[in-house]
Amino acid sequence: MTSTRQTLQRPQRRADSIRGFSLLEIMIALTLGLLLSIGIMTLFSGTSRTNKLQDGLARLQENGRFAVTRMEQDLRMFGAQYCSNTTGPSSPDAAVPMVPVRAPMVYATDLQLPDSNINSIDADGNPSQDAATAAYTLSPRWFVQGYACSAADCTPALPTGTIPDMGLADGQRVPASDVLTIRYQRGSGWTVPVNACSVASGTDLANGDTITVTPQTGDDPISGMSAGLALVSDCVSPAVLPIAAVSGNVLTIGAGPDATGGILAGAGGFLCKGNRTRDVRLFDFKGGFVTVSYYLAFRADQNPDARPNSSADQRLIPVLIRRENGVEQELVRGVDQLAFRYGVQDISGSTQFLTADEVNDRTDCPPPPPGLNIEPGCMWRSVRAVESHLLVNTVDEIGPLDEASRTYHFDGEEFASPTSLPSGLSTGNQMRREFVAYTTVRNRNF
Repeated sequence: MTSTRQTLQRPQRRADSIRGFSLLEIMIALTLGLLLSIGIMTLFSGTSRTNKLQDGLARLQENGRFAVTRMEQDLRMFGAQYCSNTTGPSSPDAAVPMVPVRAPMVYATDLQLPDSNINSIDADGNPSQDAATAAYTLSPRWFVQGYACSAADCTPALPTGTIPDMGLADGQRVPASDVLTIRYQRGSGWTVPVNACSVASGTDLANGDTITVTPQTGDDPISGMSAGLALVSDCVSPAVLPIAAVSGNVLTIGAGPDATGGILAGAGGFLCKGNRTRDVRLFDFKGGFVTVSYYLAFRADQNPDARPNSSADQRLIPVLIRRENGVEQELVRGVDQLAFRYGVQDISGSTQFLTADEVNDRTDCPPPPPGLNIEPGCMWRSVRAVESHLLVNTVDEIGPLDEASRTYHFDGEEFASPTSLPSGLSTGNQMRREFVAYTTVRNRNF
């Protein structure tokens, strides 16, 4: 009897063992799985946003620091012409007089300064595209020129045919950002020994005369010197001379390539006779005297999924440009604004920071270099420091941002969660920070 009962109960237990989940159990499992998936997705989304934010800030910091460091290298050098460009103590006191900067005499018909409209300086002290007919003094005022720019124009006006025009398009200059152009002599130059000239000290140089330089260990290769212009600097009377040919370490004076004439009258042989108490050196003024401009320009975003940020229905990226002798070089991307302030010293010895248009209008300038009486924009040669302001963004959008993250400061003003920039671009989902660099010009101070 017992055996029969156990036999009858076995199928029931087998049925219980293969029974599936109930509907309630499935719903509970699905709910728990959904909650777990939501949690994982939320965690992933938050982590992804945090990573984007951290990457954006890291890129912002890296770009900002590199930009100001690279700019400082040029700004410290502007006006450099080897020991003939420093000034003395700038105090109006009788015991410590104000000493003007030195300016080279130009004995060449054509300067042909790259990326500029300066081929010579006329009798009124203004740049000219004409060839010079008489020697003149090249004021250090032309070694630096700033431009204060609004969304419409720049003051003073930019030279035509050099810096790109403003506009919201690929390749155009960013509106409402300043432009700065500087010039300086680079390179080691070569020693001008005693009696390096083929003429006597009391005789004026003429076409066909020669200068024999003596390269020293550590100097640039003399093979890099070509026909054109040479700067002879003796720490007292710098001069720019035309060079017709270079053969080894012998330079022949005369009309260089594309020049309208040779040497102008008045260049004494003493300029290249060397000196026993001073290190007289000759530099390549054609290839070594550089013109460098800083400004912002737009580049089109090549990402097809990028959200447009301009009226041109495309995404434009503002880029910091370093333009040397007419050739553009991209430094960093994501610079929305660029502003400069110039520390100038007036006739009283006082220093103040001004915008480019303010510097251009001032006339209470320190004493000019010898030979200069008329000098438009004379305050530019008294620039002692440059304060650079850059507004840098994260380049890429980094997702939704709160009001505090979108707020930034620039040039002493706060912009609370703006929707557009002075350039005309929309702000997008990007963080922004201001970088400020204060650069003292080494060539204008002892």
